[in-house]
Amino acid sequence: MPSSKTGRHLAGAFLASITILSFLVIAALTPLVSFATTDLSGIKVCIDPGHGGSDPGAVGYVVEKDINLAVALKLAELLKADKAYVILTRSGDYDVSLEQRVAIANSAGCHIFVSIHSNAATSSSARGFEAYYYYGSSNGYKLASLIYNEVLSLINIPGRGVFEAGFYVLKYTYMPAALLELGFVTNYYDSALLKDVNTQWKYAYGILYGIQRYFGVPKHNPLSAQPVYVNNVRYARYSTYARFVVDLSKPANFSIYYWSSPTWLAIYVKNAKLNSTIKSTWPSTSSGWYYKNTGIPEVPTVYIQERTDGVLIVLATVKKFAYNYFTLSSPDRIVVDIYF
Repeated sequence: MPSSKTGRHLAGAFLASITILSFLVIAALTPLVSFATTDLSGIKVCIDPGHGGSDPGAVGYVVEKDINLAVALKLAELLKADKAYVILTRSGDYDVSLEQRVAIANSAGCHIFVSIHSNAATSSSARGFEAYYYYGSSNGYKLASLIYNEVLSLINIPGRGVFEAGFYVLKYTYMPAALLELGFVTNYYDSALLKDVNTQWKYAYGILYGIQRYFGVPKHNPLSAQPVYVNNVRYARYSTYARFVVDLSKPANFSIYYWSSPTWLAIYVKNAKLNSTIKSTWPSTSSGWYYKNTGIPEVPTVYIQERTDGVLIVLATVKKFAYNYFTLSSPDRIVVDIYF
């Protein structure tokens, strides 16, 4: 039987009188895990987005179950990029009982369990971030504390502390476990943070960094080592402007140019590659351009081409218009508005 809060199964010292057969049997039942030192290879992490389905959790300015899942999915993406094996107790909006959540983590033999929640209070002034671990669990305390400190280093939210608790998912999981209360859905300021996509990514990075430190891995962003991909180009026409959104796999350097003849606005994403989905779904020309007709009279066509040193995106406009651009980060989206 595994100890409730030991985390890793370590082989003890064997007495000389134990036979080779006994050694083999014990080794078969108690796997030894060798942890990486530069990434999370070999680590099994269970991420538990609290509530879901018919159970919304706390409801205030935002709904808890939605925030929990949004942060959990971002965290899962980061953990997978760092080569961890990730188990989610739910990946969508459906019911999962407390017993099922524990069973999922225990049966998978996860090394740690992180449950993500959002808080509520009768007073709308209550706000802040909290972390919990099971009574007397030294490894649980270490995990919760490291995550707590890393999250607070990234997000401007009050820290309320790291506490012991007897929550079901902390008590009955076999591995070190932490339960996080990201903020109060009943507080206006906390809710503004919780529903902000960029801040959700900061929560995910803070939890990732805490997990990395727990396993002795240097803090690092695993997405920074991967190439930048242009995943998609989306667009829509509004009454006075057209909006084009370039979805990237992570933040990237880019430049924007506008020619008078022909009237093309070009977005050049440096050192980027083109996602295979665009290559397989967009029509192409013999010269290596992929294109799509937008149905927007003022900007009828988008062209895109992968080059040796980046990706060039061309918005073919009927004449030169005023424009503005900005970015949404983590991962980066380049947004260009062309005014008619």
